[in-house]
Amino acid sequence: MSAPDIRSGGFAWPPVVTVYSHDQAREAAAAALRHGTGLTLLSADSAADAVGVGWMATLGRLIREEFPTLTVYTILDCGAAGGRAMAALRAEIDAIVFTGGEKSTLALADQADDLGKGLLPERPESLDFLTLPDDPERCNIAISEWFELTT
Repeated sequence: MSAPDIRSGGFAWPPVVTVYSHDQAREAAAAALRHGTGLTLLSADSAADAVGVGWMATLGRLIREEFPTLTVYTILDCGAAGGRAMAALRAEIDAIVFTGGEKSTLALADQADDLGKGLLPERPESLDFLTLPDDPERCNIAISEWFELTT
């Protein structure tokens, strides 16, 4: 079975969840398993400068190791940071969000295509862990509702 072509604009990402920690990613992965779907982990807005490329690559690797039956994709938001975006394409990250200039975007698009990675011009719609209720029960309900809505 061949891997899906995530470079295609028509690729349907599994439910996308913006996470800020390993614990949040783990919680999202458990929810994805409960709902019988894959998972797309999305970094915070312009996170490449704040946490670096390695953080997202490591997070994806850890979640894949902890949940080996779960299909997990990772997207790192690079904002307009062209150097970070180039590094992210070479790392174990499936796609990047890049909002820089046209010349940089064209160069990154060629690199992404060569590497079989996705290049997104804007952040996909996601469930953002920062917006979830503090109450654990209400939080679990919100997560479940997101997975039901997006699968």
